[in-house]
Amino acid sequence: MAIISNLTEITYASQTDRGRQRNVNEDFVYADQLRTRARGGKREWLLLVVADGVGGHLRGEWASKTAVTALITDLPKLLTNAAPGDALRRACEAANDATWREAAAAGLDGSATTLVAALIDDADNLWLANVGDSRAYRVQDGRIQQLTQDHSWVEEQVQLGRMTPEEARTSDQRNIITRSVGFAESVEVDVDGPIPLHAGERIVLSSDGLHDQISDDEIAAVTRAMTPYDAASRLVAAANERGGPDNISVIVCSID
Repeated sequence: MAIISNLTEITYASQTDRGRQRNVNEDFVYADQLRTRARGGKREWLLLVVADGVGGHLRGEWASKTAVTALITDLPKLLTNAAPGDALRRACEAANDATWREAAAAGLDGSATTLVAALIDDADNLWLANVGDSRAYRVQDGRIQQLTQDHSWVEEQVQLGRMTPEEARTSDQRNIITRSVGFAESVEVDVDGPIPLHAGERIVLSSDGLHDQISDDEIAAVTRAMTPYDAASRLVAAANERGGPDNISVIVCSID
């Protein structure tokens, strides 16, 4: 639980699970407060991150952990002097640089990860950064909105009108991503914000092991009806009940 503004109490919970068909969990999640000090005084932030490693076995596990560790190391320093959106972008670029360089030095070429990060300030504003097909959602007044756009082959086909969203959801090509952290020397990061948050909303971050198995409407219904901890646990359990073919990660954040 984190109280990060004078008006709002924010609660959050995370869950990650290897699923029922994988031997290793290549996902990595982070959810915690950051504190910074700049010329404007002390500030408090809440940082939520989901990363889904690619590259197979230990390569993906290593990549997701390396990228998130670099992100949470650099972001507090960047926030002292840069605007939040710019700081978040630069931290993701630093995560890409660290993952790419360390993979090359260790002979782990091809290691990479998706990354979606949500940064909330002490005035209840949200910034998002995204690379790959892990997602951020907003649940508001019974409606769910995907706030990030997947960087995937099937999403490109949907945008071109060559495939419907329903076809993309069941395509055997849906796990082909077109951007990732650590695969190349540089990366393009999608950043959005500030997005004002309001009481009663939920912010949800997930890896594709969750949202490939659970529909958007189901995510909305579960997160609205339960506490963040219970909702995160229920969503992971539901994905496993449907076969758990991939690693499963979710963070549920409630603006109370």
